[in-house]
Amino acid sequence: MRIALKVLFLLIITVSCKNNSTKEETNNINEQHKILKGNSYKNTEANDLNEKGVDLSITGNYYEAQIAFKKSLKIEPDNPTTLSNLGLNNFMLYEYDNAIKYYQEAYKISDSTYHMAAINLGLTYYYKKEFIKGIEITTYVINNTTDTSILSTAYTHRALNFIGNNNCDKAKTDLEHIKSNYRGMQNVAYNIIDLNNKLNACIELNP
Repeated sequence: MRIALKVLFLLIITVSCKNNSTKEETNNINEQHKILKGNSYKNTEANDLNEKGVDLSITGNYYEAQIAFKKSLKIEPDNPTTLSNLGLNNFMLYEYDNAIKYYQEAYKISDSTYHMAAINLGLTYYYKKEFIKGIEITTYVINNTTDTSILSTAYTHRALNFIGNNNCDKAKTDLEHIKSNYRGMQNVAYNIIDLNNKLNACIELNP
C-alpha cells in the first residue's frame, strides 16, 4: 500500500492574508503551506491524481486542481485526504458551503480522527461568521489530539472564532497558551502577531 506523499497545504491560519494580500503577507501564506503525508491510498492512480491536484493548487490553478481531486475521489470515494483537499480547494475559490460539505464528509469518514479537516472547517466557519460552530469544532480537536502541529492551529482558529464572537477574554487565553506552548513552531510567530492585532481590535470594540 503506497502512502500519499502530498496533501494539500494546511489551511491558511491568518485571516488577514486571504483578502487583499500585500507582498509580505503573500510570503507568509506560502510559508504556511505544509506538504504532509496523507491517508493511505489503495490505488496508485488515485494517489497520483491527488498529488497532481496539490501541485496545481500550489501554483494557484484551483479549477484544474479540482478536476484532478474529483477524478481521484471517483476512484477512492471514501478517502478523507482527497475530500479534505477538495474542501480547501473550494475554500480558496470562496465556495465556503462546498468547502464545509467536503470537510464534514472527510471527518465523518475518518470517524472524527482526520483532524486536519476539522481545523480547516473551523477556519471556514470563521469566514462564514458561524463563530459558535467554529469554536465547537476546534474545541473538539483540542480535546482529542496530542499532535502539536494540529493543536497550535486548532488554538489559533479557535481564538479567531472567539474574537469573531466578541469573546476577547477567551481569545486572549488561547493566545497566551499559543505563546507558552507553540512559539518555536513554524509560522507561529507570525500568527501570534496577527492574533494580537485582532485581539486588540476586539478589546477596543468591547471595552
